[in-house]
Amino acid sequence: MAIVPELKRKTCTYNFHREPLTSLIELSNLVTGSNQKVFVDQYGDLLTLLKMVVDPMPLQTLLQFYDPELRCFTFQDYQLAPTLEEYSILMNVPIRYQVPFLDVPKEVDFRVVARAHYLSIKEVSDNWKSSGNVVGLPLKYLVRMAKEEAKKGNWEAFNAQLAIMIYGILLFPSMPNFVDFAAVTIFLGGNPVPTFLADTYYAIHSRHGTKGCINYNPVLSLRQLGFVMNVRPLDVEIAESVYFEKRSDPARLEQVGRAWKTIGVKDGAVLGKKFAIAIPAYIDWVRNRVETLLLPYDRMESLQVQPPLILSESVPAEHYMQALMENRRMKEKEQDTQMELYKAKADKLNFAHQLKGMQGEDASRLKSKKRSYEEIETLLNEEHRECLRLQKAEANYQKKIRDLEKQLKDKDV
Repeated sequence: MAIVPELKRKTCTYNFHREPLTSLIELSNLVTGSNQKVFVDQYGDLLTLLKMVVDPMPLQTLLQFYDPELRCFTFQDYQLAPTLEEYSILMNVPIRYQVPFLDVPKEVDFRVVARAHYLSIKEVSDNWKSSGNVVGLPLKYLVRMAKEEAKKGNWEAFNAQLAIMIYGILLFPSMPNFVDFAAVTIFLGGNPVPTFLADTYYAIHSRHGTKGCINYNPVLSLRQLGFVMNVRPLDVEIAESVYFEKRSDPARLEQVGRAWKTIGVKDGAVLGKKFAIAIPAYIDWVRNRVETLLLPYDRMESLQVQPPLILSESVPAEHYMQALMENRRMKEKEQDTQMELYKAKADKLNFAHQLKGMQGEDASRLKSKKRSYEEIETLLNEEHRECLRLQKAEANYQKKIRDLEKQLKDKDV
C-alpha cells in the first residue's frame, strides 16, 4: 500500500547582512582592566555581542518555523518566542519603565548629540552628513575621534563613543559605515531592549528592513518561562494588534507611545506557581495549529523526557508514593529557586544602573545602597548553591528508583 507523503509548507530564504566589525573590535580590545568593568556597568555586555560569532545556518532553519499569525515559532508540539526579559539578560541592560524609542526628533539638537559623543558642537555640526534618507555621523570619523581619546586616556569619552558606534553599526544599523540619528537617539534614551526586540520581530515578519512597529504575544511565552499552560490562549491574547511601518501612520505611532505609558507588569502571584508541565489541552491546541500551518520539515519523535515507568502494583505503595511526592517537591523547589535567581539578577542589574545616578547623595546613603547590593550578591550565591543541591538530590532519588526497579526485576527472575 502506497504511503501518502506528509504535507509540508514551503521554506523561504533569509539573507543575513553583517557589517565588517574589524574597526570596532580593534577599539574594544583597548577596553581592559578596571575600565572594562566601568564599560559593562554603564552600557551592558555590548563588547560580548560585538565579538559573538553567528552561524547563519541554525538561524535559517529556526526561521522556517516562524508563525506569522501568532508571532512566535511553532514546532510540532510546543512554541517559542523571544521576550523582553530574555533580551534584557542577553544584553545585560535593564528594561526601563518609560516610553521606548518611537521615532527621531524632527529637529537635530547638536548640543545634545555633542554631549553624548563628548565632542564640541562645531565638531558634530561640521561632520554631520546625510546617507540615503538618514542623517548622522560617518563611522570613519567616530573611529578616529575614539582613538584620539584613547591616546589621551579619556576613557569616559572613549567608552561613550564606542558604545554609540556599536549601537549604530551592530544593534540598530541603517546605512553601511554610518551611525544614524536614530541609533544616537536610542542610545540617549537608555532603554534599547524594547526597540531591539521589536526590530527582531519586524525583520522576521517582513523579511526586510526594521523600521516599523509590531506586537508580540507574551502569553505564548509562559511555558518557556516555566509557568503552566492550562488551556489554549484566548483569541484576543494572540490576535495581531500592531503591524505597520512607522512613517506610514504617524497618528498610530503616537497611539503606541501613549500605550507604553500604561504598561502593566505581572509577576508569579498573578501567573500562578511555576511548574513547567505540558497540559493536554494546550498540547492539543498546538498540534491542531500545526495541522493548519504545516511544518517545513518531517516530524520527529518527541524529545520530551518521560518519567521512569514504575508499576505501582510491583513496588511497595509507601515507597512509590514517597519517591513520587519527594521528586515533585524538589522540582517545585528548584523552579522557585530559579525564579528567585532571575529576580535577584534583575534587581542586581537595576540597582547597578541606579548607582550611576546617585551623584550628589551623601556618603551614608551610598554606603547603605552598597550594603544592599552586597546582600543581593550573597542571596544570589546562596540560591545558586541551593539549586545545585536540589539538582543533586533529585539525581539521587532517580538513582534510588532505578535501583528499586532493578531489585524487583531480579526478584521476578
